[in-house]
Amino acid sequence: MDWHGVLLLWCAGCGVLALIGYGRSLAGVTRAQRAVRVPGRIAEVWVPKHGGPDIPGIPMAVAFPDPGTGQEHVLPHVSESGFELRAVWVGREIAVIHPPGRPERFEIAYDVESGQHGLGWPHFAVFLLYCGLVADTAILQGYPWALLGAGVPLAVVMSFVLRHEIRLTRRDAARPTVAVPGRVAAILTSVHDDGESVWTSRAAFITFHTGEGTPAVGRLRTDPKDPNTRYGADVTVHYRAGNLDAFTLDPADGRGSGVRSIAFVVLCVLLGVAGAVAGALLL
Repeated sequence: MDWHGVLLLWCAGCGVLALIGYGRSLAGVTRAQRAVRVPGRIAEVWVPKHGGPDIPGIPMAVAFPDPGTGQEHVLPHVSESGFELRAVWVGREIAVIHPPGRPERFEIAYDVESGQHGLGWPHFAVFLLYCGLVADTAILQGYPWALLGAGVPLAVVMSFVLRHEIRLTRRDAARPTVAVPGRVAAILTSVHDDGESVWTSRAAFITFHTGEGTPAVGRLRTDPKDPNTRYGADVTVHYRAGNLDAFTLDPADGRGSGVRSIAFVVLCVLLGVAGAVAGALLL
């Protein structure tokens, strides 16, 4: 079988998977649609022991009701994959999602509607189908079709992302900045060895009180390389009112993060437009 046949099989397989996924979603039988979705809250938060190995997320216990019996479950949570909170406090409201009859396998989200239709994998299959069609067309008709096929969707999708990023940046800019004292409560260290190289990663956990006086625990997004973030050091935590998850120890970094995000998205839009224009001119 030549490459053309392989790409056609690829496209056919992706199309079948997409149809199955969309059909399951319409029938309401996807895993996401069958999941139990209830509001929950953080019942307890722990600061990990300083000097231990790194762990995913921030250790905490989550309380949520059983919709069938009304009984409240209080279970520990570990962010092994997917959604991860950067700042937590007792009483924080979150959404809890778990398989029917298996509350111990719960996951957390910002709201109960997140991913409720189970369309992630079908959409991904359509994306793979499109990639196969573009590759097949480019090989048969010439590389300008690859530029056109990749540039147009990149420019369109990233334009919507750009609108979203601008809206978020404007919203955060309109919120007042809050600065509160904090303390580096623990630094966890892990050594990784892939057989060829060895490297060390660190994670710092910060304890502080919000502007309203609520005790909170935060996890730094990046490796704490600044000597001022040593264990036990007093730090100043900066965050935008109503957006504690975006806290930072460096206010300049906090101000520049939105600009960097917008600059990256603009670059992607320009690359998409350039690719589409170049492909159209070369046809």
